[in-house]
Amino acid sequence: MNNPILLNCEFTGGSCGSRLKGRTYRKALTALLPVAALLATGDASATENTAGTEAGGSVLFFTLFLLGAVGISILLIFGITRWGHRQDQIRSMMSFSIKYLTESIDEGEKIEAARALGDAHDPNALLILIDILCNEEVGEELRTAAVKSLQEMSREYHQYTGVIDDCIKAVEERNHQRLIDLLIENFEQQKRKYAHSAFLLGRQYMRIGQYADARIWLQYAKVRNKTALIRISQISPLIAACNQQLFDEGDRLFKTGEYRDALERYALASHNLALEEKRRHWTHIRLASIYCKLKHYEDAYQETLLALEDNHKTDTSLNLNKMLHEMRSETGDTDEAQARRDRLEAEIDDLVERVMAELI
Repeated sequence: MNNPILLNCEFTGGSCGSRLKGRTYRKALTALLPVAALLATGDASATENTAGTEAGGSVLFFTLFLLGAVGISILLIFGITRWGHRQDQIRSMMSFSIKYLTESIDEGEKIEAARALGDAHDPNALLILIDILCNEEVGEELRTAAVKSLQEMSREYHQYTGVIDDCIKAVEERNHQRLIDLLIENFEQQKRKYAHSAFLLGRQYMRIGQYADARIWLQYAKVRNKTALIRISQISPLIAACNQQLFDEGDRLFKTGEYRDALERYALASHNLALEEKRRHWTHIRLASIYCKLKHYEDAYQETLLALEDNHKTDTSLNLNKMLHEMRSETGDTDEAQARRDRLEAEIDDLVERVMAELI
């Protein structure tokens, strides 16, 4: 079967190259026309002034000088055009290879793509190859191809030689924090931020079970991905996986009475969720319940309003909303008012326990 990566490289180097060369030669001919005109002018002047050898010598010198300048210009144009064509070819190859490496289900295509990226002097390619090394689920042949490409890149891509070697060592030693530090130091302190560096940091934090940090970095990757030359398609599913883990952590903390930590997990997981995702995770009910446990009844009341607005567990939301509304109305200082607040507090707590028992 023809390799689509190689076919793509051949395509960019075939007809495109011919057209570029044609344009280069046309530019050269265009540049030579003024020189021919100057030569004709110089010959005419020399004929009319045969006695003036000094003037003829000046014209000849000037003509030779122009010929040299134009020749150098032609060489520069040709060289820059060839260099630009080569860069376009590398970028096209890199984009195509990364696409196959991240999206293809064919192991052979992934291996060829990993090998091809060794020629790319680009941080995105570097980061993708490092991600392959970190992934314990990839096959040994693909991992070997990624290592060889990184070693080749280390020899040729001098800006990142030390970084590449340090990253390979950190992966081999399973030193996750060292790799995270290297990525932040070398790819997140620069003026230009890469979607792939944030993506890799998110993946790395997921691998060590720190889903709160992972979600933050994946959100950065999602924002940067909108303007990235090479898009990453796996960001949203990974954010969804982090959200599920955070909700699960929050539920475990709720069961053990660690309500403030549970609130932190619920709030982070709920941030920027789509409406259907909010309904699926009962986000407003979870938040209202945890606020009730913390006796932050005004915050809980606001969450029930949002739940009703989103048609989210309407019966449960409405019952809790009514109790919280009544609690907000009990502002007296009398013993009777305090007794009513105590009764409402017990009823609210009982409802929250039943709701969360159903949920978790």
